[in-house]
Amino acid sequence: MATAAGDFCMFLVLLLTCVHVSQAISRKVHTYSWPDCQKYSESCKEAQQQGYNVVYSKASLKSNDNLLYAFSTIGLPTVVMARTTSEDMNMEFDWDKLVNKSSLMDAISITGKGTVEYKFGVAFTKLIEYDDRNDTADLVVCEKNKGNFTIRSFEEFTWQPVEKNIKKDTFVFNSSDTFFPPSKSDNGSVSFKFFVRGSDGRSPDLPGLKYTGNETQIEFEIDKYTPSYNNSRFALEVAIVSQSTNKDMSVRVTETIDDEYAPGVFKIADLLSDPARKTEAGFVQWKPVAYFDKSRGRKSATEVQIYTLENLDEGEQLNKSALYAFFGEDLYDGSKVIKRISNISFGLPKDGFYVKNNYTEWTYAVGYGEPPHDAISMTVIIIISAGLGLPVIIIIFGALFTIVRKCRRSSEQQYEPINGSGSINRNNPQVN
Repeated sequence: MATAAGDFCMFLVLLLTCVHVSQAISRKVHTYSWPDCQKYSESCKEAQQQGYNVVYSKASLKSNDNLLYAFSTIGLPTVVMARTTSEDMNMEFDWDKLVNKSSLMDAISITGKGTVEYKFGVAFTKLIEYDDRNDTADLVVCEKNKGNFTIRSFEEFTWQPVEKNIKKDTFVFNSSDTFFPPSKSDNGSVSFKFFVRGSDGRSPDLPGLKYTGNETQIEFEIDKYTPSYNNSRFALEVAIVSQSTNKDMSVRVTETIDDEYAPGVFKIADLLSDPARKTEAGFVQWKPVAYFDKSRGRKSATEVQIYTLENLDEGEQLNKSALYAFFGEDLYDGSKVIKRISNISFGLPKDGFYVKNNYTEWTYAVGYGEPPHDAISMTVIIIISAGLGLPVIIIIFGALFTIVRKCRRSSEQQYEPINGSGSINRNNPQVN
């Protein structure tokens, strides 16, 4: 009995240690579309007509720990981020350069007194559609089997103007339908929805990613596109650039026993730009799940798969993106930055392919520092404790009942009744 109770108490203590309490971050966030357009009115107007979007966001702390973001559709859908040591530092945008893709270098600069401690960038380069005739949901297998591919560079996309007055630090880059085959579709769209976070919390929508004030969460969506094949699946090619001399950029997948926030999903993936210094470097985080329906239920869930991270030594396509505008010549200096490229695909065998609902949604985050992770929630701890504790309580009470019953029987056996009746016969006293 004591052993069972002790083991349960030890388990409960270990379970409670899994509840991670981190120091909350609360940043002051300001987000602006078309930054510095008042200085470059003509160039900015031209950029808007060409579908070039730029949004600037500043997330600052009083301790002079500041994150500066630029979100852009110039060339490629791109997020660039810098950590600075002074609240006085800001990004500046030269629209004369930004509107001319041949002169993007240093079009985005950081000014003010202070130090730029780190730079990080993520750009989506291609939208890949492939004919998964064997229903493997694997790009590599499809390529080995010489399957059909339709690959579109994001440079070919035209983007609708972002809203001028951004509310709640949330905005959308939405493509027009001009990239779709005219004979196939005229109403589809590809979009990126951004949520710039300034404090800790959790997304209310599946897969319920936890977030901190050090990141931006993004929802990628393909909606109402009539695919090129009956068995179409989609994938993205993504480029990651980090200001680092460490070449160990890698993907770490962590497993958990708790699927409270994303039913059926027990993993979370982190692309770490510098695993040895993960508290001082950039990351991309996601749960390996996408959804084939806007309702985002377990029935519409499918898998997200990332492939091998490969070196990106040459990258002419990056020259026409905000990555080049932000990193400048350093973008091709291996002693200052590390560049990797990979594919991320959506799909699971027997999930019905993209045509099931003509919809795919994937949520991920881009941020700085150590990625947030789900601890075992108190609700789950209570449920587990109740489930394991009830049998222990039954065992304890059962053991107590058995002991008490045995004690009573032992006591009854030690008592010898007089004359076998249990009472004294006063009329016939015993004679010695």
